[in-house]
Amino acid sequence: MQSKPRLLCLLPLLLVFQILKTQNPCGISTATATLDVNNVKAILQASGDFWWDRSDAGYFVPQVAPGEPQPAAVFAAGLWLGGLDEGSNLKMACQTYGAASNHTDWWPGPLDLTIGTASQENCMRFNRLWKINKPDIDAHIADFNDNGVIDGPVPMPLLAWPGRNNPESFFGNGFDLPIDQPLAPFFDRNGNGNYEPKLGDYPLAPGDQALWWVFNDEGAGAIHGETNATAIRAEVQAFAYAYAGENDENLFNTTFYDFKIINRALEDIDSAFVSLWMDADIGCYLDDYFGSVPEEKMAFFYNEDANDGTPGCTCPGGVVPYCEESPILGVKVLRGPKGDDGEDKGFSSFTYHNNTSWGTPPPKPGTTDPSFDFEYYNYMTGRWKDGTEITYGGEGYNPSSNDIEKFAFPGNPSNADEWSMCHSQSPNFPSGLPEYDRRTLINSGPFRLAPGESTSICYAVMSYFGAELPCPDVTPLIEMGNAVEAFCESLSSAGEVMADNPAIHFYPNPMSTEGKLVLDDQRHFMQQVALYSMDGRLLNSFSNLHTRELSIQRGDQPAGMYFYKILSSDGRLSTGRLVMK
Repeated sequence: MQSKPRLLCLLPLLLVFQILKTQNPCGISTATATLDVNNVKAILQASGDFWWDRSDAGYFVPQVAPGEPQPAAVFAAGLWLGGLDEGSNLKMACQTYGAASNHTDWWPGPLDLTIGTASQENCMRFNRLWKINKPDIDAHIADFNDNGVIDGPVPMPLLAWPGRNNPESFFGNGFDLPIDQPLAPFFDRNGNGNYEPKLGDYPLAPGDQALWWVFNDEGAGAIHGETNATAIRAEVQAFAYAYAGENDENLFNTTFYDFKIINRALEDIDSAFVSLWMDADIGCYLDDYFGSVPEEKMAFFYNEDANDGTPGCTCPGGVVPYCEESPILGVKVLRGPKGDDGEDKGFSSFTYHNNTSWGTPPPKPGTTDPSFDFEYYNYMTGRWKDGTEITYGGEGYNPSSNDIEKFAFPGNPSNADEWSMCHSQSPNFPSGLPEYDRRTLINSGPFRLAPGESTSICYAVMSYFGAELPCPDVTPLIEMGNAVEAFCESLSSAGEVMADNPAIHFYPNPMSTEGKLVLDDQRHFMQQVALYSMDGRLLNSFSNLHTRELSIQRGDQPAGMYFYKILSSDGRLSTGRLVMK
């Protein structure tokens, strides 16, 4: 088992007030599931920490055959959320490594819609992740479309899907869902607001494989063991998903994470920030470098030298290094919370902190792992843990400088004139920055949520192979991020995510020279159809249609994945994917 030195979390110091005496607090989550439909294997917890198994690394790319040494790109990650209540009191929920020793700020399950509390019973019931594969959904849709009824057995993942008032939940999950609780999204065929899979309803899950789960920071009055902070009473509904990436290297090496954050408290949460905390080791944890591209809303992670490991292709603690084949990892914020001015606050700062248990000389005290709620919040707002502003050059910590930065290391490592970890541009580090085990934060904010309001944030995690180390040019990773973003934009319009229309089919899929779009709904017809490439280029369009069938010719298009958009006579805009082989 791989291991490495970690800073132990402090024991809880304060109790959360207003705990109901008759209420038993929630226990820590224990359920895990794996996203593994493409070249990535990502371990997920039924809580706010992920990409680890609570003792070992859990984000692997590429996937390798069983029994072969498996390097990990990320050791662990977690979701941070913090802000101020109406009395300017700080409320926080963050996760790093505390769950390994039974200290957490997040617990499984939804919160009560009226008072924002959890129950131990629901925490136990929702200690799981729901995994769905697109072929199961496609088969279910086809079963209904052939004669208007479901004839065969409903696949168990669809039967158990936690859609609102699912009457099959007890059979599929072993418990009834909370009455009228909005949970996992679904296609509601008869429009009655309830998920009824035996009547043809099905999950609205993105990607070729998806996992959905829900967690909260109230925990039925449980102590915030990671930060010692007061609960926000936030509920988070999470999707992790990926595409198989047929003939597309970008999707083959990318996974997506969508977090819907709901304020279930009875008061506003203001000056709020949400952060993705990461310990991205790229194999060995002693040669971590990283940087940011603020204008692209992206952070990136790479190795210090061409041969991953210290020394050579080795790493203490039995950690498996990448050696000469390490990737560059990119995390792009595809969608973030909106500020009061309506601006997307998806990437407001990029900060980091140092593990005090490794490194010579010891890191400066103001740059180390946080211990108290205000220290977590300082990192989230683009400062060091002691409140010092990040400054340009060196390691970014210079209290005497007025050259303030919000984004650490925003330069391209291949450019010696820009500030990167490869080129620290400081006389204090003439031979480069010292080797530390570093952790990073992709921060988004500030924003405000009124009681019952929600916001969401979506990340794409991309792995690019083939960059020349050391000091790689991250331009190909930026281009990869742009292609992934264009892919996502092709599935949305004006910010609204569009689901596949169950009455529209394309076959054969994959196609060779010709395929056919068919609209089965006899009440409507296709008015407009557009065909797009992966990078969002319009390839062909058809207007003024009045048909339910349309032939698509391949022409000279290369093999790969493509998208179509259809405007039907009922005003519905739908999308779908097709593959040319």
